[in-house]
Amino acid sequence: MKNQKQTIKCSECGYCSGFRPVGNTRTEFTCTHPDRDYLKNYFHEKHINKMLAFIGFGARYSDVVPIKTAPAWCPKKKNSEKNESGTR
Repeated sequence: MKNQKQTIKCSECGYCSGFRPVGNTRTEFTCTHPDRDYLKNYFHEKHINKMLAFIGFGARYSDVVPIKTAPAWCPKKKNSEKNESGTR
């Protein structure tokens, strides 16, 4: 049987954080992973000009994360790729 890759989902991650400002109807989701240096470097190298570790906005009055899988910049993806290649 083939080894199936584990899909990383922001909705199941402990680092996914939601915040809804007072008077706003949408929740803002961000990644609070402690590896901020990796995130800063990734965003700089790829010329991403949005808020650092921003995942997205939720639907109105909803606390459901708006994406199904983790974005390309996810620090957990970086760690799982290293483990698959056998490098630590």
